[in-house]
Amino acid sequence: MHYVIVGNSATGIGAAESIRARDPHARITIIGDEPEHVYARPLISHYIAGEVTPDEMRYRPADFYTRLRLETRLNIRAQSFDANARAITLGDGATIQYDRLLLATGSSQKFPPIKGRDLPGVFDFWTRADAEAIRARIHARGVRAAVVIGAGLVGIQAAYGLRGAGLQVVLIELLPSILSRILDAPAAAYAQATLEHGGVRVLTGRAVAEILGSAEQGVTGVMLNDGAKIECGIVVKATGVAPNLALVKGTPVAAQGGIAVDEYFATNVPGVYAAGDVAETYDVTRGKRFVNANWPNAHAQGRVAGLNMAGKATAYTGSIGMTSMPLFGKAIMSHGIVEPEPGDEVRVRESRENQIYQKLVFRQDHLIGAVMVGDVGMVGWINHVMQSRRPVGALKDALLDGKAAYYSARRALFKQAMEGVDLPWRESLSSSERYRKVFNEDTWAERERDERKW
Repeated sequence: MHYVIVGNSATGIGAAESIRARDPHARITIIGDEPEHVYARPLISHYIAGEVTPDEMRYRPADFYTRLRLETRLNIRAQSFDANARAITLGDGATIQYDRLLLATGSSQKFPPIKGRDLPGVFDFWTRADAEAIRARIHARGVRAAVVIGAGLVGIQAAYGLRGAGLQVVLIELLPSILSRILDAPAAAYAQATLEHGGVRVLTGRAVAEILGSAEQGVTGVMLNDGAKIECGIVVKATGVAPNLALVKGTPVAAQGGIAVDEYFATNVPGVYAAGDVAETYDVTRGKRFVNANWPNAHAQGRVAGLNMAGKATAYTGSIGMTSMPLFGKAIMSHGIVEPEPGDEVRVRESRENQIYQKLVFRQDHLIGAVMVGDVGMVGWINHVMQSRRPVGALKDALLDGKAAYYSARRALFKQAMEGVDLPWRESLSSSERYRKVFNEDTWAERERDERKW
């Protein structure tokens, strides 16, 4: 059996590990268009800031590919595939036959056709190569100022990394608030204040009309839509991302916003699977298929896809849109749907003095969204409640009321889970063992000790 994985990042690695665990003798080939050993993409900003080294960016140990006996074709792009012949064609013209194929091509950045976008010093912020190029320009040109266009997650990470590298940074966002797709207005205000406190200048409701400079000198600044000019030696493009669907265009593989897959990550073409940022999976909070592009989802989907490819039928329960970031010492988290619709219920806890903001969104008695700034201690619990899809009932009034109510809510939900589950091990296990079985937490003993305190 020959498994071919297109994508050498979180999804592809998760799949390779699952396949190798299930099929010790299979041939596994990973194709990746970057030359590097697999690395953690979320650490790019920390690398630019000088907080991590290249070795610390590795997502798996240096001997990972040899230890798992993985064949690699790195620094080369998969150009096309023939579903009938079960063959992938690479950028150098070589072809690779497969028995089962995983499309884990991820996503990439998109940017509007602004004049000057091709000048030296204008960068994407997506790969380690982008980070290396940015660092090289900073040191070679003595760059002291940068402009980041777009204040979504990528833009925020870019601004953080460039500021950490000692540059003066201006973050420009067309919309009225930053991180508008993942935070509500109050949380976005807290995030903006945190950025500004960290030394990043934030301009909202503004757009870049032109990137200024020359082919010889490179970027010298930007002109805004109101005619204002900002001098800089680096411009980072961060106006959005989109799934990499080029490989499936012109093929029978069904794709719209992403590649359509079932709960086993199988596409409509036999032997072809897709997972990660490129796949549309069931969104637990939206109740429909959606592309939830983030690192934890990507790896989890890869692992489940790998199990299914290797013959162990494993249904994927669904993904949740999630973001978690440390921003100049402040933790910010977003899960699910953060803007309520008519009929939804909302619970808010806020302490402006302590810079804490928490908001929960409920729909038809189910938790579908959460935003937390400053105090994210309940993230694991919130994620569990969303994933379980259980009605929360009166617990919605207790979830943000402090530790006593929090642990009371945990006990109540545990009791509800046990009463509603008829499992053969139910009567044979102690209360502590049942608790661990239901919630599947390594820290269950510590949690129970805390509950006894309260």
